Amino acid sequence: MKKYHIYTFGCKVNQYESQLISEKFKNDNLEYTKNPEEANIIILNSCTVTAKTDKECEYFLRKTTKLPQKPKIILTGCIVRNKNSYIKKFLSDHRNIEIITDKTKLFANSQKQTISNFDKHSRAFLKIQDGCNSFCTYCIIPYVRNILWSKPEKEVISEIENLVKHGYSEIVMTGINIGKYRSEFSKIGLSGLVEKIIKIPLNFRIRISSIELNDIDNKLIGLIRENPKKICHHLHIPLQSGSDEILRQMNRKYSSKKFEKKINKIMQALPDLALTTDLITGFPNETKKHHKATCDIVKKILFAKLHIFKYSDREGTKASTFRNKIHINEIRNRAKELFEIDSEKRKTFLKKHIGTKRNAVKIGEHKILTDNYIKVKIQQPKNNDLVIHSISKLSDTTIHTTHDQHSLSSLKNDIFEIEITETAEI
Repeated sequence: MKKYHIYTFGCKVNQYESQLISEKFKNDNLEYTKNPEEANIIILNSCTVTAKTDKECEYFLRKTTKLPQKPKIILTGCIVRNKNSYIKKFLSDHRNIEIITDKTKLFANSQKQTISNFDKHSRAFLKIQDGCNSFCTYCIIPYVRNILWSKPEKEVISEIENLVKHGYSEIVMTGINIGKYRSEFSKIGLSGLVEKIIKIPLNFRIRISSIELNDIDNKLIGLIRENPKKICHHLHIPLQSGSDEILRQMNRKYSSKKFEKKINKIMQALPDLALTTDLITGFPNETKKHHKATCDIVKKILFAKLHIFKYSDREGTKASTFRNKIHINEIRNRAKELFEIDSEKRKTFLKKHIGTKRNAVKIGEHKILTDNYIKVKIQQPKNNDLVIHSISKLSDTTIHTTHDQHSLSSLKNDIFEIEITETAEI
């Protein structure tokens, strides 16, 4: 039997789409292998959102062309649609690589785009939306995923029911711009879809992945507040900059004051929420004053964690043509300051939750995840009383289950309650 291997780069949507590709190859009677050297076919499902992901994909592409068994190589994904200068040159030198620009040709079902399982994961990602037309000046995505698509609500409901019945107790709803979800038939948006999902009479919870500030309405906030066992108390809302001038140059559709005001409203309704965000430091024309504005607003807002990105040009974006690029050493210094703020934010967040009880699911052989994004490590002592030690950078805590007896296997598909207690020594 022929074997295949998939390299997946980038976002949750790509991971979901790799599962669609995998199911097609299995339907075609191919066997998955985790060892690329055993594969007859290797698929690279690429990403081009940052220079780092470009280089990572390029590295594995070079590595694959040198394999002794000379597998068939299929390159697909966003790097192909972007076709940066390096890839163009590389492909001209290696004509044995098949380029598939339309990734849906590799899906098990290009129309429905639904999965029956999520291999090698204990949580299932669920793609409900694709495409973005926001055209933030630093972002290449609207140029490579510009067709807006939303999965019909009936298919979303059916897919969730199937995944839960296959043992997935957490479903992560994801998309390229998830707030742009619109049902083709009923015209409901994201909050309307969430309202229908939580009525499914099965034991599971959903987690909403990255969402833009302007796409969060009062209805969604209310649903999260009123259904804590069904909807994780975790939102990832990108800020990018605390400077209004830089936000305008980024083509973001809010001011720093609007962001802060709305976040405060959300945190008042959901005081135990894990709020995470994205920041870009070193954007062209960003002065020290602009950077300070970012630091100031980040310090004020109750973030649990910051995802900090050093700006890098994406060929083809508007920002790549901007003058006044920031020197890399200055970008590193600004990033360092933001990382220090991030460290304090994480400590404050965990300290706030010591002594509280949270719902959690297993996310690996020895890991669990709370609804508000605390990761922990599981150990099974000889007396079979389950002790769980924190492995997250968020904390120096120990977490114990509220149940007396648990085996690791019994936690596989359950949602269970834990208590967070501090054991760290200062």
